[in-house]
Amino acid sequence: MKRPVALSIAGSDPGGGAGIQQDLRVFSVLGVFGCAAVTAITVQDTVGVRDVFSVASSIVASQVELVMEDISPQVVKIGMLSTRENVTAVAGVLKSFKEVFVVADPVMLSKNGRYLLEEAAVSVYIDELLPLVDLLTPNIPEAVRISGSSKDSPDAYQEICLSITRLMNTGRISPFGPAVLLKGGHGPDINVCTDCLYVDGKYHFYESDRLDNPHTHGTGCALSSAVAAFIARGDSLIDAVEKARDVVHQAIKAGFALGKGIGPVDPLVLLPNTYPG
Repeated sequence: MKRPVALSIAGSDPGGGAGIQQDLRVFSVLGVFGCAAVTAITVQDTVGVRDVFSVASSIVASQVELVMEDISPQVVKIGMLSTRENVTAVAGVLKSFKEVFVVADPVMLSKNGRYLLEEAAVSVYIDELLPLVDLLTPNIPEAVRISGSSKDSPDAYQEICLSITRLMNTGRISPFGPAVLLKGGHGPDINVCTDCLYVDGKYHFYESDRLDNPHTHGTGCALSSAVAAFIARGDSLIDAVEKARDVVHQAIKAGFALGKGIGPVDPLVLLPNTYPG
């Protein structure tokens, strides 16, 4: 059997809880070989992001292009891109690889409010990258920004998802239509989290109890990379989302205190004998 491969295009988190470090951890836990193209070096700890040093767009493009040409991953997962130049560079490479499945997590803000996608890059992201994306996994603030909606309440989720898919998937070769997984973690219900998946003209709603664990760093990265991993393994999109949500639920339950701030979710809990004794 050919080993499934996924490529993460994302920023580096020196604390290991998010970004390419979390993506590669999730890929490995789920039996997928992970490759990585680094877009930015963040200076952050568990308290917040102190600084961001973006990788030159030519270097980002070269990393992605060489991996795509040599290794041919089944799935590309895009996270933090940082600059408009990096958005354009990644989009430029992916135009030549229409058969790879693209999952994009539009990482715009850190938990402490630091911009991880510069303001000038948002319109470029929408115009140049979204048409190359098969599945977008925004949180509610990101989805509202991308869709241009004036609403962020649960009764607007369907409208928001539909608006975003109209910006996506132009000329792609994909087993699924353009899809949006709207993450409900920022929703108003304090007891239940509701996610909405829109694909092939149908809405799928997923509810789960909110977990009483403050250590949630890397949740979005873990979810999008888990979906990417299951797609690389050959699952349908609906099955991949259901399985990925279960992985992340377990990872959040296992989230642990690390440093002085918000600790990471822990997908390693899925491995046997991870914590001997």
